[in-house]
Amino acid sequence: MADRAGLRHLLLFLSAASLCCLASGGGSVSTSQDHVKVDENQPVTLSCYFSGFYSPRVEWKFVKGSTTSLVCFDNKITGPYQDRVEFSQTGIHFRTVTRKDTGTYTCMVTDGTNYGEIAVQLTVLVPPSKPNVNIPSSATIGHRVILTCSEGEGSPPPDYQWYKDGALMPLDPKKNRAFSNSSYTINSKTGELVFDPLTAFDSGEYSCQVNNGVGTAMRSEAIRMEAAELNVGGIVAAVFVTLILLGLLVFGVWFAYTRGYFNRTSKGSATKKVIYSQPSARSDGEFRQTSSFLV
Repeated sequence: MADRAGLRHLLLFLSAASLCCLASGGGSVSTSQDHVKVDENQPVTLSCYFSGFYSPRVEWKFVKGSTTSLVCFDNKITGPYQDRVEFSQTGIHFRTVTRKDTGTYTCMVTDGTNYGEIAVQLTVLVPPSKPNVNIPSSATIGHRVILTCSEGEGSPPPDYQWYKDGALMPLDPKKNRAFSNSSYTINSKTGELVFDPLTAFDSGEYSCQVNNGVGTAMRSEAIRMEAAELNVGGIVAAVFVTLILLGLLVFGVWFAYTRGYFNRTSKGSATKKVIYSQPSARSDGEFRQTSSFLV
C-alpha cells in the first residue's frame, strides 16, 4: 500500500510539472497584418499581439538591407523615433511615415524564460518620377547595343516598359509580327533593353515608361537611334591617307639628309679666334699696336 501511495504521488507530481512546463512554454506572438502598405506622409499602425508571457518585455527592431536599428527597447520608443512613433501593448503607431521607413519590423517578446517574435513588412507607397534613359544616337548593325532606363524615387520599385515609335515593345519580339525582325531582350526589373545583335529594323525613336501601381505611370522623352552599317570604305580611305602622309614624312627626312641639311646644321658657324703677338722692341713708356687682336 505504501509503495502504491508513493507511486501515485510521484505521478501527480510529474503531471503537475508537465502542466507548468506547457504553461511557461505556451507564449505566442501574432499580428493582424504581416504586410502593411500605406501612402507616404500618412499614419499607420503595426500590430503585435502576445499571450502566455509573465511580465513581458517588448522590443521592435527595423531591418532594411544590411542595416538594423531598434525602434522600441524595453517597452520604450528609442530616440530617433520618439517624435513620431508611439508604443502600446498591441503594437507601434507611426504618426507619419516616409519612404525611408520601408522595410521589415520585427516584434520580439520575452519574459526572461519564454521568447516569441513576429515580422511585419511595411511598404511606404511613393509614385515614380520621370525616368532617366541612356540611348545612343547611332549604333552599328551587327553589334550588341544596350539601352538603359533608371528611376530612384518610386516605392515599391517600379516595373519598366520600352516603346519604339510610340508602340509598346513586347517582352518576346518573336511573338509579335511588328517586332519579329528584331532580336532583343527587356529586363522589366532593371530597365535594360539589349539588342543582340542590332539590325537595320531597329532604327527608331525609343522611350521608357515606369509604373509601380502608385499614382500615374511616368515616361521619358523619346530619343532617336539610327542603326548604321559599318563604314568599311571610310575606314580604308582613312588608313590610305594616313599611309600617304607617313610616306611623305619619310621622304622629306630622306631628301633633307641626302642634300646635307643635317650636316650643315650640325657644323654651325665658324668660331672666331683671338691671336696675341709678341710686341716688337720699343722704348720704355711707348705702347704701339703692331697687329690686330682679331683675325
